[in-house]
Amino acid sequence: MPEQKIGIVVHYWSKPGAAQIELEHGVVQVGDRIRVKGHGRDFEQDVLSLEIDHRSKSEGYPGEHIAVAMDQPVRAMDEVYLVRRTKLDLFR
Repeated sequence: MPEQKIGIVVHYWSKPGAAQIELEHGVVQVGDRIRVKGHGRDFEQDVLSLEIDHRSKSEGYPGEHIAVAMDQPVRAMDEVYLVRRTKLDLFR
């Protein structure tokens, strides 16, 4: 699955388990799959919810800071990638 770096984690809130991500490239939509890479962590997850300024949105664009619920803890400066799914990946 090809990946495209889309941004970095700016902040992580442990209590709600959400991260603020600064989008640098590409569009992120609810339902997309992302990969987070950082010191000691490398995992993939689906974007199940996305907020901008405490308002639920369906997509985020470059230059925006989005909040995403995370499956695992992350840290500031972790890199975030958009995982492009192919038709074959949908059947795995």
